[in-house]
Amino acid sequence: MKSKSVNRNILFVLVLAVLYVFEIKAQSNNLIFENDDIRIFESYISLNSAGNIFPTLYNEGLIYASNYNSNNYKLFYSNLKSESQKFKIGSKYNLGAVTIFNNEIYFTGITKKLSAFGTNNFTIYKGKIEKFKVKEIEQLPICSLDFSYTYPTISKDGSRMTVVTNEKGYLHLLELKRNENNEWEKGEVVYISHPEFEIINPTYYNENTIYFASNLYDGKITRVAYDQNKKGEFLITEVEREQGSFNIYKIVKRNGIWGVPIKLAKFNSEFDDLGVVFINENSGYITSFRYSNADNIYYFELKN
Repeated sequence: MKSKSVNRNILFVLVLAVLYVFEIKAQSNNLIFENDDIRIFESYISLNSAGNIFPTLYNEGLIYASNYNSNNYKLFYSNLKSESQKFKIGSKYNLGAVTIFNNEIYFTGITKKLSAFGTNNFTIYKGKIEKFKVKEIEQLPICSLDFSYTYPTISKDGSRMTVVTNEKGYLHLLELKRNENNEWEKGEVVYISHPEFEIINPTYYNENTIYFASNLYDGKITRVAYDQNKKGEFLITEVEREQGSFNIYKIVKRNGIWGVPIKLAKFNSEFDDLGVVFINENSGYITSFRYSNADNIYYFELKN
């Protein structure tokens, strides 16, 4: 009896070993790119659909936007093992990434009321997640009707949130801070973009490091606007430059001061690369156009 029990245990260990090796082999078969800095793999999402963007970590899976088999982007949840399910958020959801802390969810929508200029702007809404549905939706009071606010991202401890806004005339990253009354207050400006370039999909790596994507590019001048002053002198009033592909940048705070964005070669290609989200220091998910003629979400591992 004892011998049979030992044999069963050995057999069980062997089966687990075979399954483990098979799983590693299956993972390696999904490797689609490798260099000295990074490995990029297909994900369950990229293997089964297309048009997928802006993931955020949730319940050991991802919530992401997708226009797969649709004319509009909708939210989905994937456990990265089986078919994705719709994430019900209602008609207020409009574009970009969502961000989640505990059961709080923040997302971009359209203002209900008109601005002083008679227009609707993008704004940030807060809701409560209950079984893949969003309830108790309300606009953040800190968002003015006269400006746009998009692409919220929240820090791991929930104390800070960064949004993209045009409050100062140019798109910029604005950090918000949660006060003792659980309300959001304006903090400091992280980065101000050049006028003709976009900022999308910022994500926190830690409280002092933010990643984002931009089509920032010091390209050739495509248009120059002039004006004449009272002295008859012609002055340049506007310069437009050729835009490039979206690339991923990192901005770091040192000694209490945010630095300049750094373009990260290891994450970028000649195609649009739309953002990264980290699981830990060395792995996460990247949104890129480069592999399937469509935006999609891939798993990455850094080598150093």
